[in-house]
Amino acid sequence: MEERKYIIFQLGEQKYGMNLSYVNGIEQDYHIIPVPNAPEGIRGIINLRGLVVPVYSLRERFGMDVRVDNPAKSMLITMSSNIMLGYEVDAVLGIEEVAPEDISKMPFVASNEETSFMEQVLCVKEGIIIAINVNKVLSDDMEEVLNQMVEEHQ
Repeated sequence: MEERKYIIFQLGEQKYGMNLSYVNGIEQDYHIIPVPNAPEGIRGIINLRGLVVPVYSLRERFGMDVRVDNPAKSMLITMSSNIMLGYEVDAVLGIEEVAPEDISKMPFVASNEETSFMEQVLCVKEGIIIAINVNKVLSDDMEEVLNQMVEEHQ
């Protein structure tokens, strides 16, 4: 099997990975427009070259403080569950090629309903990185709300 590529990013002191095949782009210069009464985790929307893209805070999803003033912050533009979505992260660290034998399932003891989107553990030269499945971060209800939000702002 061939190696898989993951984009490595940082939230707080922890590094995470996301399969590069789900990432459409990385934005660093963006302006988030707040949406009143937005669902939990939604920071707002951005205009990405004419497309309205909701922005989701992984920091909030992970129970971290939402950091506002971070000059290294970036946004991973993904196609998550058929929704173009921006994931705001503290920093993008690079792209890592990972051999299949260095990819493991998340240990059973660390898996539960709240962490079901954290499916894999990557063993890379820097250590262990938890890989996130972008198609499982959002609940079905959240997906529906986001689809409505995008339609209303098109």
